[in-house]
Amino acid sequence: MHHEREAQEQYQRQEQREPHGSRHPGARRRRRIPAKSAGAALLAVMLTACSSGLAATTTEVAPAQQPENLLPKASEEGKVLWYTTFADDDVDGMIAAFQKKYPKVKVEALRLSADKLPSRLVTEQRGGKYNADVITADSEPVYQLIKVGTLAPYRVPETPDLPKELKSLPDGYGNVVYVNTSAIAYNPKSVASQHLPVPSSIEDLTKPVWKGRFSIDPNAINWYEGLITAMGHDKALALVKKLGDNAPRLVESHTQSLTEVQSGEPAAVANAYGYKAAKLAKKTPDRIAFANTDPLPSAAVLAEMANKPPHPAAAKLFIDWIMSKAGQQQVVSISNHVSLSDQEHNDDSVWNPGKWKPAWSTPVIPADTYDRYLDEYQKALHAA
Repeated sequence: MHHEREAQEQYQRQEQREPHGSRHPGARRRRRIPAKSAGAALLAVMLTACSSGLAATTTEVAPAQQPENLLPKASEEGKVLWYTTFADDDVDGMIAAFQKKYPKVKVEALRLSADKLPSRLVTEQRGGKYNADVITADSEPVYQLIKVGTLAPYRVPETPDLPKELKSLPDGYGNVVYVNTSAIAYNPKSVASQHLPVPSSIEDLTKPVWKGRFSIDPNAINWYEGLITAMGHDKALALVKKLGDNAPRLVESHTQSLTEVQSGEPAAVANAYGYKAAKLAKKTPDRIAFANTDPLPSAAVLAEMANKPPHPAAAKLFIDWIMSKAGQQQVVSISNHVSLSDQEHNDDSVWNPGKWKPAWSTPVIPADTYDRYLDEYQKALHAA
């Protein structure tokens, strides 16, 4: 219990930390421990702390039900609480699309960053509060949440055909709501004005001409895992060390990295989200372009039901909808995310497995391996 109290105190301190808004936008953050790494470390502490206060999750997979069977009870419950890592500007669109089809079920969304969602859920449930109905989050923390009993298995009526790399997910937890890819994004105007070569591979950014002129997210563990899948651990780590030695600017989020590149400083980012880079490239092609690598780092994001959801029928209805063909079409059209269920509408500049072979991050990963990868990744970038 001592470890659990420490974890909760660290969580509270992190929630109260002031933003770094006064820092000059051009200043490089080189050796400060990134904010997300504290969240990742916190999750590791909480997952290894005593498990008292958490109800055991049943291993029996709840059977799929048709919407007409769920709707009467879901309408009676009246709402669903969704903890999500969907981008802020996509959440409202997803809610509107669901409520257009099911107007009697209101969706309340709590948008959390990828590092804070797991610790939030664990902290609440260990305190006896079962607030969340549905979560959408990266597969690695979802697996850890499964291990400590904060999620419940549920099989939706419509499931995508998963690639073999994702079939290791436990039964009832393979609801891949979308796929995140990582690409190199750059500012064409800035690249031209600084007489820089257009970066088409990660190795390009290790060259002296790019020193100090690109950024990288030191919390993008999915990207690092994708590199390991693509080239093996030792080569991936050596590549990241070369990037770290080339003085990258360290950013705290994928959104920040693209916003800064769009403004022209720095000229490029090594690991931008492909879906977001593509959206910005369509809007401002003179200020954002991107290049996919082959193999292409790819990571699954899952939609799962929380343990003891306060609105179980509405939770199932929402997961069923977002995983259905109709729901997946909304995911693609609203967010530009990659869908495994709706391949025909995916943005082919972001996702084309015949052209860029997916290099999947590891969905089922032991906590100690995850911590080791995060630690060595950040040290290689001189971020910790």
